[in-house]
Amino acid sequence: MGGSGGGDWQVPLYGWRDVPPWPTALLAGFQHLLAVFGGIVTAPLIIAAGMGLSVADTNYLVTSALLVSGIATMIQISSWRGFGSGLLSIQGTSFTFIGAILFAWHALPAEQSDGERLGTLFGTIAVAALVSLLLAGHLHRLARVITPAVTGATVVLLGATLVLSTGRNLYRVFQQAGSSAEALEALLLAAAVLVVTLLLALWRNPWCRMCAILGGLGAGALLALALGKIDTAPLGQLDWFFLPEPLRYGLGFDWTAFLVIMPIFLVTAMESVGDLTATQALSRLPTSGPAYWARVRGGVMADAFNSLLAALLATFPNTTFSQNNGVIRLTGIASRHIGFIVAGMLVLLGALPLVAGVFQIIPPPVIYGATLLMFAMIALTGFNILRSAELSRRGWWVAGGGLLGGLVFGTAAWLADGLPDQLRLLLGFPVSSGALCAIVLEWLLPERLGEPQPAGL
Repeated sequence: MGGSGGGDWQVPLYGWRDVPPWPTALLAGFQHLLAVFGGIVTAPLIIAAGMGLSVADTNYLVTSALLVSGIATMIQISSWRGFGSGLLSIQGTSFTFIGAILFAWHALPAEQSDGERLGTLFGTIAVAALVSLLLAGHLHRLARVITPAVTGATVVLLGATLVLSTGRNLYRVFQQAGSSAEALEALLLAAAVLVVTLLLALWRNPWCRMCAILGGLGAGALLALALGKIDTAPLGQLDWFFLPEPLRYGLGFDWTAFLVIMPIFLVTAMESVGDLTATQALSRLPTSGPAYWARVRGGVMADAFNSLLAALLATFPNTTFSQNNGVIRLTGIASRHIGFIVAGMLVLLGALPLVAGVFQIIPPPVIYGATLLMFAMIALTGFNILRSAELSRRGWWVAGGGLLGGLVFGTAAWLADGLPDQLRLLLGFPVSSGALCAIVLEWLLPERLGEPQPAGL
């Protein structure tokens, strides 16, 4: 994430304003696409599966996610009227929102149709994105309370919550199997995908690491095909071309959903600051001063605007992808023109419903097996944020208070009698309640607690 300097990195072969030759640009663009494609399609697939949506709705959400990611990348790179960083920064559907969106979905009235609940969620996300857009103009003030202690604690809770949720989903698949043979096949698929993803993630070859999700999904799909677990018939029912439908499900609003989702917007904003800082360092641009802050502020504003656009086109929030910084480091190409090529590829893939359909027919155990490791890595990322930040005693109080607050409130909300349902639902999601606890502690704890800790602690 952010803060990484460029001192250990060679001068880029192509700077951020350079225009590489077309063969070089296409090859570099394809490498960036491989690094982000698995993440872009997997996030909406997980959300749709968790909601139990129809095949048609799932295909729309995934296809729209690809198309919006391409448009959002163009906005991020163009830096038009202050919107966008102007850097080689690829946008994609954010994994950080998965837990909050699913929690908010199940908190909405069960008597509502899927379309009505989706409309309420997208309207709530649109409002949260607008609030984030307004706050992005005061990014320096926001950074005073959304510190590494707050971000790290929130990301740890997020990863742990998603790991537990995925584990429950795998257990449900096992229980619902029609026979012991089917149950064992489901476990075999999940375990095989988990092992392949883990091996690729640990491989010394950096390209294998960046394509670990896509490789794991591909291996799992091939194994599922060999076991006769994939039905390709639904692919023949898909349209040949996709056009997004603005306000497909309408727009609504729910206060509980807003209070669950809004803290995640704040945390992803700070994560984007880290991603954009790293991108500037790798591009041999300054990581301090007015020009640096202008790019960061523009990038965070583009994040919020792109999430608003995603909600209006009926898909989920967008954010910067950190994987692309690894590709820049490996290729030595920081040219933002590569980003336009990647954006065009994403728009082209998003225009073809068959692309999303291929991923849609992958059995759930394959998806859960690939994402189990991914979510565990999210929790590990949170720990790394806390460790690398060299927190003071006060910082550890903030982080510890956020973690403890999330666990305590998340448990107590479901055990306490007499709580209003809306308050129970709000406090019952550990990620948002933990983030709010950490933000309050960061705001209220006296600075004198920030004295250095004794050696060895």
